[in-house]
Amino acid sequence: MRKSSRFITAALVPTLTLGVVGLGTTATTVLATASVAAADQSGPWSVPTAFTDAADIAEVVDVQTTTDGTTVAVWYRTIATTRQLELRVAVRSAGSAVWGPAQVLDTLPEGRESVSLVPSSDGSATVTWVNATESSSTLRTATLAKGAASWSAPVGIATAAAIGEVAFAGSPSGTSVAVWRKSEGRNSLLYVSERSGTNGAWSAPAVLVAADAYWPQAAVAADGTITVAWAHNVAEGTTVNTVTKAAGATGWAAPSAVSAPNEGGAPVLSSGPDGTTAVAWVAHLEGAGEPDVVSAVRPAGSGQWGALHTIPSASSAQLGSTLVGPNGDVTLVWIDYSDTFGVRTATRSAATDTWSAVKTLSSGYVPEQFDANIGADGTVQVGWAQDDATAEEGSRVFFTAARDNGVWTTATQLSKAPSGYAAGAVSVAPDGNATAVWAQDDQLWTAGTGLPTTPPPTPAPAARRDYVGADGFPDLYARTSTGGLLIYKGNASQTVSAKIEGGTWPTTSTLVPFGDLNGDGCNDTLVRDSGGQMHRHTAQCGFPVTPESPSLSLGSGWNAFDGFAYSGDFNRDGIPDLIARQISSGDLYLFTGTKTGTLTRVGRVGTSWKSLTIVGAGDLNGDKVGDILARTTTGDLYRYYGSGTGTIGSGAKIGSGWGGMADFVGIGDLTGDGKDDILGRTTTGDLYRYAGNGTGGVGSGVKIGTGWKAITSVS
Repeated sequence: MRKSSRFITAALVPTLTLGVVGLGTTATTVLATASVAAADQSGPWSVPTAFTDAADIAEVVDVQTTTDGTTVAVWYRTIATTRQLELRVAVRSAGSAVWGPAQVLDTLPEGRESVSLVPSSDGSATVTWVNATESSSTLRTATLAKGAASWSAPVGIATAAAIGEVAFAGSPSGTSVAVWRKSEGRNSLLYVSERSGTNGAWSAPAVLVAADAYWPQAAVAADGTITVAWAHNVAEGTTVNTVTKAAGATGWAAPSAVSAPNEGGAPVLSSGPDGTTAVAWVAHLEGAGEPDVVSAVRPAGSGQWGALHTIPSASSAQLGSTLVGPNGDVTLVWIDYSDTFGVRTATRSAATDTWSAVKTLSSGYVPEQFDANIGADGTVQVGWAQDDATAEEGSRVFFTAARDNGVWTTATQLSKAPSGYAAGAVSVAPDGNATAVWAQDDQLWTAGTGLPTTPPPTPAPAARRDYVGADGFPDLYARTSTGGLLIYKGNASQTVSAKIEGGTWPTTSTLVPFGDLNGDGCNDTLVRDSGGQMHRHTAQCGFPVTPESPSLSLGSGWNAFDGFAYSGDFNRDGIPDLIARQISSGDLYLFTGTKTGTLTRVGRVGTSWKSLTIVGAGDLNGDKVGDILARTTTGDLYRYYGSGTGTIGSGAKIGSGWGGMADFVGIGDLTGDGKDDILGRTTTGDLYRYAGNGTGGVGSGVKIGTGWKAITSVS
């Protein structure tokens, strides 16, 4: 489905890159929310901004908006060294144009498997996916509670030799259901598991359909009634079957066929806020020639499906979405392959039980999957990738169109430039405003309506090493013997005091006070665990980092390095960088920060550093580039200037007698004179400040503290 993309060569420490996957065509669950006035969808989209790093290989899975306006995006990122996929999520708060840091839900050993993202009326969102290996598959789920900073740990719902075609749905009542197909010999069964409430336990998997079932779909009405649809193979051909479980019931009703034999297909199912449920499929009707789109509607409170409707002028179709509006109207969106592969739509009026004329949203060639979403006010948003007539064959752009107050807008191109891959996803908030996330080659982009039409202002740069208080003074990290983190605040007296607790971390973890890696105006902390995983922890501005702070994986294999040093920016791109020493060789490597908050290995910047103590000094000579300090085993101190092009220069001796220091730190500008300073802790527990002179050296030590001997380390 996706063209081959550039291959990122393996790094010494694998930085996690992103993969590519297509959009699912599962129906969107419409949330039961009070109707609000429709937003002006003909209004402008915000300026498209990059959503992932240009070096990533990324592919959109889905984007959805919860009832409180929180928007969640899910995508894949290919790990360059293994070609496995990383399932990632990010959250944008209601009314904001800024996305929070990406979080990794899972690493998938093989392929792209059945990912669903479903919002709930309580403001939560749930993701389900399949983690498959050669020998087994596990269906997993994770939930983001309303207002939470991070997702719940993944929970396994079921494990089997092979799990596929997963359907997941939730409702305002808190009921959730997962249905999946499982092959047992030559038979194809459907299994089901249910959950009550966001934090409820999943029921044990049970057989729902015992034979010949494929392409399951699930929907949950506002009152908690569950409907499952599937394609059922019978001797005469394929039928569309459904089964329901009423709200509060302990068992399922008997299955029933919606279509006639040999007139079924892969169904698409959805329930609306008023309880109306609709199912549609593409079928070869008796004597009809080309396949047509067929639909049926079950009114709220009814146990029977209405008459089948064949959508006029729909043939050779790929059905994408069945959308049920707040008043029971049903909108279908499909690609019509009969002529130019354009995007088509039609709507059934609940009042008259008749279909509108087919509306053509795009007459351009649409070769890839597409997405459609409906808001609580009935606003519909559709997104698709189509060939760009102005570029070479195979170059595509991403378009959207909306139905606002019953009127479709003109298609809008959101892609800035044609690319070989442009699939995307769209969502609609309760107020009718939309969010789109799409691919431009291997990078993801995003835009929204109801957001600023100009890029949000760039946050003011965080003061170097200011981690608590947001007061502009640099702070000092100290670790206790039990793993506790104490953050000592810098102050106007040119000392550090007023310790703030940063929680208890494993004593085997290495904490590296770092700069603002994700561009939110707050400094971050890098943490390497005992297994060699590195994470970026992002605390709220002015508050201490803790083990519960939102984190992003920066890859594995970091146990091959020590001597981590943060000095600032080494390549003048405005993003902080990391120096690390390879333990086996003693060589020094530079890892540059990216604009999506990760690290990328650039290369070796020094050799034979095995016997040296390495410290990130900050900017010692005022050229806005990070510098390095190194102490020899004899206690001599050397300075190494950063070049600004990702390298460091030759060492210059700037001091001796530093062997009595248990550790020392490039603290930043503690004296307030605009020059970076050094703190040193003696083996006897005294703390000294060495003021930088701005020309690469430091002055004489000034004792600013005693009693630090019990501290395990400072950084």
